[in-house]
Amino acid sequence: MTFAKLIFPLVGTLMLGFAQLANAQDWQLVDADQITSDSFLILTVPLDDPADLAVIAQGIEAQFGVPFTAEWPLRAISVHCLIFDTSGHPNIDALIAGMRADARIRTVQRMQDFQTYEQRYADPLFPLQWSLDHMNVSKAHLLSTGAGIRVGVVDSAIDSTHQDLMGQVFETHDFVAVSPPNIPEAHGTAVAGIIAADATNATGMVGVAPGATLIGLRACWEAPGRSGQCNSFSLARALNFAILNRVDVLNLSIGGPFDPLIEELVLAAIQNGMIIVAASGETDQMSFPASIDGVIAAGGIATGRIPAPMVDVISTATENRHRYVSGSSISAAHVSGVVALLLAHQADLTFEETMQALRAAITLKGEVPMLDACKAIHAVVDSAALCIP
Repeated sequence: MTFAKLIFPLVGTLMLGFAQLANAQDWQLVDADQITSDSFLILTVPLDDPADLAVIAQGIEAQFGVPFTAEWPLRAISVHCLIFDTSGHPNIDALIAGMRADARIRTVQRMQDFQTYEQRYADPLFPLQWSLDHMNVSKAHLLSTGAGIRVGVVDSAIDSTHQDLMGQVFETHDFVAVSPPNIPEAHGTAVAGIIAADATNATGMVGVAPGATLIGLRACWEAPGRSGQCNSFSLARALNFAILNRVDVLNLSIGGPFDPLIEELVLAAIQNGMIIVAASGETDQMSFPASIDGVIAAGGIATGRIPAPMVDVISTATENRHRYVSGSSISAAHVSGVVALLLAHQADLTFEETMQALRAAITLKGEVPMLDACKAIHAVVDSAALCIP
Protein backbone atom coordinates (compact mmCIF):
# COMPACT_ATOMS: atom_id res chain seq x y z
CA MET A 1 0.00 0.00 0.00
CA THR A 2 1.36 3.41 -0.95
CA PHE A 3 1.89 6.21 1.57
CA ALA A 4 -0.97 8.18 -0.03
CA LYS A 5 -3.38 5.29 0.33
CA LEU A 6 -2.34 4.94 3.96
CA ILE A 7 -2.50 8.56 4.94
CA PHE A 8 -5.72 9.70 3.29
CA PRO A 9 -8.03 7.35 5.25
CA LEU A 10 -6.33 8.58 8.43
CA VAL A 11 -6.85 12.23 7.46
CA GLY A 12 -10.46 11.43 6.61
CA THR A 13 -10.98 9.86 10.00
CA LEU A 14 -9.46 12.88 11.74
CA MET A 15 -11.58 15.28 9.70
CA LEU A 16 -14.69 13.28 10.56
CA GLY A 17 -13.79 13.52 14.23
CA PHE A 18 -13.33 17.27 14.00
CA ALA A 19 -16.61 17.60 12.13
CA GLN A 20 -18.43 15.65 14.80
CA LEU A 21 -16.87 17.89 17.44
CA ALA A 22 -17.85 21.02 15.56
CA ASN A 23 -21.40 19.78 15.14
CA ALA A 24 -21.74 18.78 18.78
CA GLN A 25 -24.65 20.12 20.75
CA ASP A 26 -24.41 23.81 21.57
CA TRP A 27 -24.36 23.75 25.34
CA GLN A 28 -26.00 26.57 27.28
CA LEU A 29 -23.22 28.80 28.62
CA VAL A 30 -22.82 32.14 30.39
CA ASP A 31 -19.75 34.17 31.32
CA ALA A 32 -18.18 32.58 34.39
CA ASP A 33 -17.63 35.94 36.07
CA GLN A 34 -21.38 36.46 36.07
CA ILE A 35 -21.95 33.39 38.27
CA THR A 36 -21.60 34.55 41.86
CA SER A 37 -20.78 32.18 44.67
CA ASP A 38 -23.62 33.26 46.92
CA SER A 39 -26.53 32.44 44.62
CA PHE A 40 -25.63 29.52 42.35
CA LEU A 41 -25.46 25.76 42.81
CA ILE A 42 -23.39 23.45 40.63
CA LEU A 43 -24.74 19.94 40.04
CA THR A 44 -23.34 16.93 38.23
CA VAL A 45 -25.37 14.16 36.63
CA PRO A 46 -24.08 10.96 34.96
CA LEU A 47 -23.14 11.34 31.31
CA ASP A 48 -24.75 8.04 30.33
CA ASP A 49 -27.09 9.27 27.63
CA PRO A 50 -26.49 12.82 26.35
CA ALA A 51 -29.95 12.82 24.76
CA ASP A 52 -31.55 12.73 28.20
CA LEU A 53 -29.62 15.69 29.58
CA ALA A 54 -32.09 18.34 28.44
CA VAL A 55 -34.98 16.40 29.96
CA ILE A 56 -33.07 15.98 33.24
CA ALA A 57 -32.22 19.70 33.41
CA GLN A 58 -35.82 20.70 32.74
CA GLY A 59 -37.08 18.22 35.32
CA ILE A 60 -34.76 19.54 38.04
CA GLU A 61 -35.72 23.10 37.18
CA ALA A 62 -39.44 22.29 37.43
CA GLN A 63 -39.22 20.17 40.59
CA PHE A 64 -37.05 22.48 42.66
CA GLY A 65 -38.21 25.83 41.25
CA VAL A 66 -34.75 27.17 40.39
CA PRO A 67 -33.82 28.50 36.92
CA PHE A 68 -31.40 26.46 34.84
CA THR A 69 -28.48 28.77 33.96
CA ALA A 70 -25.61 26.93 32.30
CA GLU A 71 -24.15 23.52 31.48
CA TRP A 72 -21.06 21.79 30.19
CA PRO A 73 -19.98 18.16 29.84
CA LEU A 74 -17.05 17.11 32.02
CA ARG A 75 -16.01 14.13 29.95
CA ALA A 76 -12.81 13.64 31.95
CA ILE A 77 -14.92 12.33 34.82
CA SER A 78 -17.92 11.20 32.74
CA VAL A 79 -20.44 13.67 34.15
CA HIS A 80 -22.46 16.61 32.93
CA CYS A 81 -22.31 19.86 34.86
CA LEU A 82 -25.51 21.86 35.46
CA ILE A 83 -25.70 25.33 37.04
CA PHE A 84 -28.88 26.57 38.74
CA ASP A 85 -29.66 30.06 40.03
CA THR A 86 -30.96 29.95 43.61
CA SER A 87 -31.24 33.69 44.19
CA GLY A 88 -34.44 34.38 46.06
CA HIS A 89 -34.82 30.81 47.32
CA PRO A 90 -35.84 30.93 51.01
CA ASN A 91 -33.74 27.98 52.24
CA ILE A 92 -30.64 27.01 50.26
CA ASP A 93 -29.57 24.31 52.74
CA ALA A 94 -32.95 22.57 52.45
CA LEU A 95 -32.76 22.87 48.67
CA ILE A 96 -29.32 21.21 48.65
CA ALA A 97 -30.59 18.42 50.92
CA GLY A 98 -33.53 17.78 48.60
CA MET A 99 -31.31 17.68 45.54
CA ARG A 100 -28.90 15.24 47.18
CA ALA A 101 -31.83 12.88 47.75
CA ASP A 102 -32.78 12.97 44.07
CA ALA A 103 -31.63 9.84 42.22
CA ARG A 104 -30.96 11.79 39.03
CA ILE A 105 -28.36 14.00 40.68
CA ARG A 106 -24.86 12.68 41.35
CA THR A 107 -23.46 15.65 43.33
CA VAL A 108 -24.61 19.11 44.37
CA GLN A 109 -22.62 21.90 45.94
CA ARG A 110 -22.47 25.64 46.33
CA MET A 111 -20.45 27.61 43.81
CA GLN A 112 -17.01 28.42 45.30
CA ASP A 113 -14.67 31.34 44.63
CA PHE A 114 -10.92 30.92 44.13
CA GLN A 115 -8.07 33.34 43.60
CA THR A 116 -4.73 33.28 41.88
CA TYR A 117 -1.83 33.43 44.33
CA GLU A 118 -0.10 36.45 42.95
CA GLN A 119 0.30 39.95 44.28
CA ARG A 120 0.38 42.63 41.62
CA TYR A 121 1.08 46.32 42.10
CA ALA A 122 0.57 49.15 39.67
CA ASP A 123 3.22 51.28 41.41
CA PRO A 124 5.79 52.08 38.67
CA LEU A 125 8.83 51.70 40.94
CA PHE A 126 7.78 48.30 42.27
CA PRO A 127 9.85 46.41 39.63
CA LEU A 128 12.94 48.27 40.93
CA GLN A 129 12.35 47.18 44.52
CA TRP A 130 14.74 44.23 44.52
CA SER A 131 14.61 44.19 48.32
CA LEU A 132 10.93 43.15 48.33
CA ASP A 133 11.72 40.30 45.95
CA HIS A 134 14.64 39.13 48.08
CA MET A 135 12.42 39.13 51.17
CA ASN A 136 9.45 37.43 49.46
CA VAL A 137 7.26 40.35 50.50
CA SER A 138 4.69 40.03 47.72
CA LYS A 139 3.80 36.51 48.92
CA ALA A 140 3.69 37.81 52.50
CA HIS A 141 1.12 40.41 51.46
CA LEU A 142 -1.29 37.61 50.56
CA LEU A 143 -1.33 36.87 54.30
CA SER A 144 -0.82 40.27 55.91
CA THR A 145 -0.21 43.92 55.08
CA GLY A 146 0.27 45.05 58.67
CA ALA A 147 -3.24 46.50 58.94
CA GLY A 148 -4.06 47.92 62.35
CA ILE A 149 -0.44 48.01 63.58
CA ARG A 150 1.03 51.32 64.78
CA VAL A 151 4.71 51.71 63.95
CA GLY A 152 6.59 54.48 65.72
CA VAL A 153 9.48 55.91 63.70
CA VAL A 154 12.03 57.63 65.97
CA ASP A 155 14.04 59.52 63.37
CA SER A 156 14.28 62.81 61.54
CA ALA A 157 11.14 64.48 60.18
CA ILE A 158 8.96 62.42 57.80
CA ASP A 159 7.57 64.07 54.68
CA SER A 160 3.94 63.11 55.26
CA THR A 161 2.89 65.02 52.12
CA HIS A 162 4.83 62.62 49.88
CA GLN A 163 2.52 60.85 47.44
CA ASP A 164 3.59 57.46 48.83
CA LEU A 165 3.13 58.51 52.46
CA MET A 166 -0.07 60.56 52.34
CA GLY A 167 -2.57 58.77 54.55
CA GLN A 168 0.13 56.44 55.88
CA VAL A 169 1.38 58.81 58.60
CA PHE A 170 -1.30 59.09 61.27
CA GLU A 171 0.44 61.72 63.38
CA THR A 172 3.81 63.39 63.86
CA HIS A 173 5.48 64.88 66.93
CA ASP A 174 8.62 66.97 67.15
CA PHE A 175 10.92 66.36 70.13
CA VAL A 176 13.75 68.45 68.68
CA ALA A 177 12.35 71.94 68.17
CA VAL A 178 10.16 73.94 70.56
CA SER A 179 8.59 75.59 67.53
CA PRO A 180 8.66 72.82 64.90
CA PRO A 181 9.88 74.09 61.52
CA ASN A 182 7.67 71.54 59.72
CA ILE A 183 10.46 70.84 57.23
CA PRO A 184 10.69 67.21 56.06
CA GLU A 185 14.05 65.48 56.25
CA ALA A 186 15.70 62.80 54.16
CA HIS A 187 16.46 59.94 56.54
CA GLY A 188 13.10 59.77 58.32
CA THR A 189 11.28 60.00 54.99
CA ALA A 190 13.30 57.11 53.53
CA VAL A 191 12.77 54.90 56.58
CA ALA A 192 9.03 55.62 56.55
CA GLY A 193 8.72 54.70 52.87
CA ILE A 194 10.41 51.34 53.32
CA ILE A 195 8.15 50.47 56.22
CA ALA A 196 4.77 51.54 54.90
CA ALA A 197 4.68 53.26 51.50
CA ASP A 198 1.16 53.11 50.05
CA ALA A 199 0.58 50.05 47.86
CA THR A 200 -2.80 51.16 46.50
CA ASN A 201 -2.08 54.50 44.86
CA ALA A 202 -0.54 53.16 41.61
CA THR A 203 2.26 55.67 42.21
CA GLY A 204 5.85 55.39 43.34
CA MET A 205 6.74 52.35 45.45
CA VAL A 206 5.38 49.76 47.88
CA GLY A 207 6.17 49.44 51.59
CA VAL A 208 6.91 46.22 53.44
CA ALA A 209 3.82 46.79 55.60
CA PRO A 210 1.62 49.13 53.55
CA GLY A 211 -1.37 48.53 55.81
CA ALA A 212 0.43 49.74 58.93
CA THR A 213 0.00 53.19 60.43
CA LEU A 214 3.09 55.35 60.97
CA ILE A 215 3.67 57.58 63.98
CA GLY A 216 6.44 60.05 63.18
CA LEU A 217 8.53 60.85 66.29
CA ARG A 218 11.14 63.42 65.30
CA ALA A 219 14.09 63.03 67.65
CA CYS A 220 16.85 63.67 65.09
CA TRP A 221 17.71 66.61 62.88
CA GLU A 222 19.70 67.00 59.68
CA ALA A 223 22.13 69.79 58.95
CA PRO A 224 22.73 70.51 55.24
CA GLY A 225 25.01 67.88 53.75
CA ARG A 226 25.25 65.89 56.98
CA SER A 227 23.58 62.76 58.32
CA GLY A 228 20.95 63.01 61.00
CA GLN A 229 21.90 63.70 64.60
CA CYS A 230 19.99 62.95 67.81
CA ASN A 231 20.75 63.25 71.51
CA SER A 232 19.73 61.71 74.82
CA PHE A 233 17.18 64.44 75.49
CA SER A 234 15.30 64.22 72.20
CA LEU A 235 15.46 60.43 72.10
CA ALA A 236 14.27 60.13 75.71
CA ARG A 237 11.25 62.34 75.01
CA ALA A 238 10.36 60.37 71.88
CA LEU A 239 10.67 57.03 73.69
CA ASN A 240 8.58 58.35 76.56
CA PHE A 241 5.82 59.31 74.12
CA ALA A 242 5.94 55.93 72.42
CA ILE A 243 5.59 54.10 75.74
CA LEU A 244 2.75 56.25 77.05
CA ASN A 245 0.86 55.98 73.77
CA ARG A 246 1.39 52.23 73.37
CA VAL A 247 2.99 52.09 69.96
CA ASP A 248 3.07 48.47 68.72
CA VAL A 249 6.43 48.52 66.93
CA LEU A 250 9.21 51.04 67.43
CA ASN A 251 11.81 51.56 64.70
CA LEU A 252 15.14 52.96 65.89
CA SER A 253 17.26 53.43 62.78
CA ILE A 254 19.90 55.10 64.92
CA GLY A 255 23.03 54.13 66.81
CA GLY A 256 25.53 55.60 69.22
CA PRO A 257 27.34 55.11 72.53
CA PHE A 258 25.83 53.41 75.55
CA ASP A 259 23.31 55.66 77.29
CA PRO A 260 21.83 54.56 80.64
CA LEU A 261 18.71 56.76 80.33
CA ILE A 262 17.93 55.50 76.86
CA GLU A 263 18.55 51.93 78.03
CA GLU A 264 16.12 52.41 80.92
CA LEU A 265 13.43 53.75 78.59
CA VAL A 266 13.99 51.00 76.02
CA LEU A 267 13.69 48.35 78.75
CA ALA A 268 10.51 50.05 80.01
CA ALA A 269 9.10 49.92 76.47
CA ILE A 270 9.96 46.22 76.24
CA GLN A 271 8.36 45.62 79.63
CA ASN A 272 5.20 47.22 78.27
CA GLY A 273 5.09 44.73 75.39
CA MET A 274 6.49 46.95 72.66
CA ILE A 275 8.56 45.27 69.92
CA ILE A 276 11.65 47.37 69.20
CA VAL A 277 13.82 47.08 66.09
CA ALA A 278 17.14 48.95 65.93
CA ALA A 279 19.94 49.36 63.41
CA SER A 280 22.91 47.17 64.34
CA GLY A 281 25.55 49.45 62.85
CA GLU A 282 27.97 49.13 59.97
CA THR A 283 30.72 47.18 61.75
CA ASP A 284 30.96 43.79 63.41
CA GLN A 285 30.53 45.47 66.81
CA MET A 286 26.84 45.79 67.66
CA SER A 287 25.79 49.40 68.12
CA PHE A 288 23.62 50.79 70.90
CA PRO A 289 20.61 50.54 71.40
CA ALA A 290 20.54 47.43 69.16
CA SER A 291 22.83 45.78 71.72
CA ILE A 292 20.17 45.89 74.47
CA ASP A 293 18.70 42.49 75.37
CA GLY A 294 15.14 42.37 74.08
CA VAL A 295 15.79 44.60 71.05
CA ILE A 296 15.75 43.12 67.53
CA ALA A 297 19.06 44.03 65.90
CA ALA A 298 18.75 44.43 62.14
CA GLY A 299 21.65 44.63 59.74
CA GLY A 300 24.10 42.41 57.97
CA ILE A 301 24.98 38.76 58.43
CA ALA A 302 26.93 39.01 61.70
CA THR A 303 25.82 36.80 64.59
CA GLY A 304 22.82 38.05 66.52
CA ARG A 305 21.43 40.17 63.71
CA ILE A 306 18.39 39.72 61.50
CA PRO A 307 19.67 40.10 57.93
CA ALA A 308 17.63 42.37 55.69
CA PRO A 309 18.41 44.51 52.60
CA MET A 310 20.72 47.42 53.33
CA VAL A 311 22.49 48.42 50.11
CA ASP A 312 21.07 50.52 47.25
CA VAL A 313 17.42 50.24 48.26
CA ILE A 314 15.00 52.64 46.60
CA SER A 315 12.75 54.63 48.92
CA THR A 316 10.86 57.87 49.38
CA ALA A 317 12.66 61.23 49.41
CA THR A 318 11.61 64.78 50.21
CA GLU A 319 9.89 66.95 47.60
CA ASN A 320 7.90 63.98 46.33
CA ARG A 321 10.97 62.24 44.95
CA HIS A 322 12.62 58.83 45.40
CA ARG A 323 16.25 57.92 45.98
CA TYR A 324 18.52 54.96 46.71
CA VAL A 325 19.60 54.52 50.32
CA SER A 326 21.97 52.18 52.16
CA GLY A 327 22.92 51.23 55.71
CA SER A 328 21.69 49.18 58.64
CA SER A 329 19.04 51.88 59.19
CA ILE A 330 17.44 50.53 56.04
CA SER A 331 17.66 46.95 57.33
CA ALA A 332 15.89 48.04 60.51
CA ALA A 333 13.06 49.58 58.47
CA HIS A 334 12.59 46.33 56.55
CA VAL A 335 12.54 44.25 59.72
CA SER A 336 10.11 46.65 61.41
CA GLY A 337 7.81 46.19 58.43
CA VAL A 338 7.98 42.40 58.76
CA VAL A 339 7.26 42.63 62.49
CA ALA A 340 4.17 44.69 61.66
CA LEU A 341 3.06 41.94 59.25
CA LEU A 342 3.47 39.38 62.05
CA LEU A 343 1.62 41.40 64.67
CA ALA A 344 -1.27 42.07 62.29
CA HIS A 345 -1.75 38.29 62.20
CA GLN A 346 -1.20 37.69 65.90
CA ALA A 347 -1.25 40.83 68.01
CA ASP A 348 -0.17 39.16 71.25
CA LEU A 349 3.17 37.87 69.99
CA THR A 350 5.90 38.22 72.59
CA PHE A 351 9.43 39.34 71.83
CA GLU A 352 10.62 35.72 72.14
CA GLU A 353 7.94 34.46 69.75
CA THR A 354 8.68 37.26 67.30
CA MET A 355 12.40 36.51 67.36
CA GLN A 356 11.70 32.81 66.90
CA ALA A 357 9.59 33.56 63.82
CA LEU A 358 12.22 35.89 62.35
CA ARG A 359 15.10 33.48 62.93
CA ALA A 360 13.12 30.59 61.45
CA ALA A 361 12.58 32.70 58.31
CA ILE A 362 16.25 33.39 57.55
CA THR A 363 16.98 31.68 54.24
CA LEU A 364 19.76 31.79 51.68
CA LYS A 365 19.22 34.15 48.78
CA GLY A 366 21.97 32.86 46.57
CA GLU A 367 24.74 32.58 49.15
CA VAL A 368 23.54 35.46 51.32
CA PRO A 369 21.32 34.95 54.40
CA MET A 370 18.12 36.97 54.07
CA LEU A 371 14.90 37.38 56.03
CA ASP A 372 11.92 35.87 54.20
CA ALA A 373 8.81 37.84 55.19
CA CYS A 374 6.38 35.16 54.05
CA LYS A 375 8.16 32.39 55.94
CA ALA A 376 8.20 34.56 59.05
CA ILE A 377 4.40 34.70 58.93
CA HIS A 378 4.33 30.97 58.20
CA ALA A 379 6.16 30.43 61.48
CA VAL A 380 3.06 31.90 63.15
CA VAL A 381 0.36 30.74 60.72
CA ASP A 382 0.26 27.49 58.73
CA SER A 383 0.64 28.90 55.24
CA ALA A 384 3.83 27.35 53.88
CA ALA A 385 2.45 26.68 50.40
CA LEU A 386 1.97 30.39 49.73
CA CYS A 387 5.63 31.14 50.49
CA ILE A 388 7.10 29.15 47.62
CA PRO A 389 8.82 31.78 45.45
